[in-house]
Formats: sequence, structure tokens, C-alpha cells
Amino acid sequence: MKNAIAVVGTGYIGGEHIKAIAANPRAHLRTICTTPRSERIAKDLQATYAADRISTDYDRVLCDPEVDIVYLCTPNAQHADQAIAALGAGKHVFVEKPLAVTVEDCEKIVHAARRSEQRVMVGHGARFGSIFETIHHLVHSGTLGDACFVEGDYIHDLKPFLPLPGHDWWMHPEREGQLPIIGGACHPIDLMRWIAGEIVEVSAYGANRNIPEAPWCDTVIAGLKFESGALGKCTVSCGAAIPYTLNFSYHGSKGSVHNNKVFIGGIPHVEGWSDLPVEIRAEDHACPQELDHFLACIERAEKPRIDAADAARSVAVCCAIVESIETHRPATVFLNF
Repeated sequence: MKNAIAVVGTGYIGGEHIKAIAANPRAHLRTICTTPRSERIAKDLQATYAADRISTDYDRVLCDPEVDIVYLCTPNAQHADQAIAALGAGKHVFVEKPLAVTVEDCEKIVHAARRSEQRVMVGHGARFGSIFETIHHLVHSGTLGDACFVEGDYIHDLKPFLPLPGHDWWMHPEREGQLPIIGGACHPIDLMRWIAGEIVEVSAYGANRNIPEAPWCDTVIAGLKFESGALGKCTVSCGAAIPYTLNFSYHGSKGSVHNNKVFIGGIPHVEGWSDLPVEIRAEDHACPQELDHFLACIERAEKPRIDAADAARSVAVCCAIVESIETHRPATVFLNF
């Protein structure tokens, strides 16, 4: 039996999820929901991917008894109200990252998810990348030992994207959050949490060096303290002239890994890095893998790899980074979801 899915939002990532849903034999693209401004885009997507219908009325989508799952690919500030409404309507919910913009909104979604009998998954697609699944295994199998230092970099030149239609909401941090942090740092932060454990405190600096018209810091560096006692660093740049880069390093008591380079201590005659035979894909959203996983979790009544409470903690670290930049002081991360 196929799961009928409604996708809300027709921006780039909405289109990528629509493509994955249309190609999955266990899924059925029931509805594409959009704003009146983007109705023409929705009609083009419907024609290409054979959606049953398009709609500009979210409430009507939730009233459709045929819809099993709602995919939210909308601006960040809309996630909380839309997710809570979908859960109240008895739908499973996939939220494209971030879960929400504030800790308070995350709490509301987490509580709504726990009250319902539905599954919630958040689209931190990097967790499904082959290289990061490999690093996760190396760490959680004990191969690399306990962490002493963990690093993550998100570098993505956003200057060419800012003028494009549909990106105007990026420039409203008071409503949508600071894009380089909530939409950029969330990638390495989420990976560091998943692989090395919870982050409990941050101390961060921010600067605006390359996009002077932006109302947020385009360059951020954050020092991190993990619950385990390990230390970490997260670097973000949304203005540097460099190809898309998502770096990850884990330095442990038995070995280290940096992207696809690994060193295992204690092996005779081995004094240098070795290559992991794992492909690294630039900006891999992993929409098909996310969909397969979410459908399996729904069918088996299992918790998704990134549920609401898990994703809320990644948002909480991002919020603490913003707080530290604004107050010029270390900030404690709220973890009690």
C-alpha cells in the first residue's frame, strides 16, 4: 500500500522532495500545496511529477482523508504552526530542517508530537550521507575511541542566491532566524551531536565581511563544549568565494578521521592518513534516502533517525550560538526537550 504525501512549498528543496516522492514505488504524490504567488511553479511540478492536485489552501490539504504524510518545505517561521496543525489532523509530518527557529517553538512541536500517535522526522539530510554514516560507525563501534576534539565547517557562498525569487524571507532574521546559523551551522552542529554527543555550552563570534547588505553575520566561529567533556569548533561562512564545503573531523583517543581520511593509532608502521573508499558528494540533500527511512519508520512504528526532540536540540545549539554572539558571553544550550 502506498503512502499518500502532500508537499507544502515549491522552492528548491520542495522540488527535490517532490522528485524523490514521485520516484518511490511506496509513495504517492497526492498534493502540491503552495502560495498563490507560486501557483505556476506548482502547476509545472504537477505536470512533471503527476501529482493528483495542487492547492493554495493548507487547511484543505489537512482535511483531505487521502493524505497520510505532510512534507513541510516552507520558510522556517511557518514550521511550528504548520507541523502542529498537521499532527492535530492525524498526519505524519516531515519537516525540512530546521525544525523551527526558537526553542519555544521547538518545545511546542515536540509536545504536539508526543500527544499524537504520528511520526515526525526532520530533514537533516547530511546524516544520510555515506561519509557521515561511515564516520558515525567508526565512532560508535569504538574504533576511534572517546572524542577529545570535534570540528565541523559549513562554507557556502550565498551571494548568488540572495536575489533569486522566493529567497526574500532569508533576509528577515527577526522572524526566520539568522540564516547562516539556523540554516547553515545546523548541518555540522547536527552531525557533531549525532556522532559525538550533546553540546552543552557555546562561545561564539560573528562578523559581516562579505555580504554587507545582509542583516546577519555571514561569518561565524563557535567554540563548543560537549557533555562528555570533549571540545569542538564550528565554522560558518556564507560569503567566502569557495565551492560548497561541509567538513567534518573527529579526533579520538584511538584514532582520528577528517572527511574521508582516517588514522588508527597503534598499527605498526602506519604513520600517515589512509583514504576511506567512500564517496563524498557536494551538497547531497539525500531526499530519496530520507523518504525510504521515514516510510519504513511509519510502517514499523519506529522512531525516525531524526525525530522532533532530536532536531530540537540542534536548533537549541544554534540559538545558543546567536545568544553568545549577541551577549559576548558563553551561552548554555537548552536540552530538556
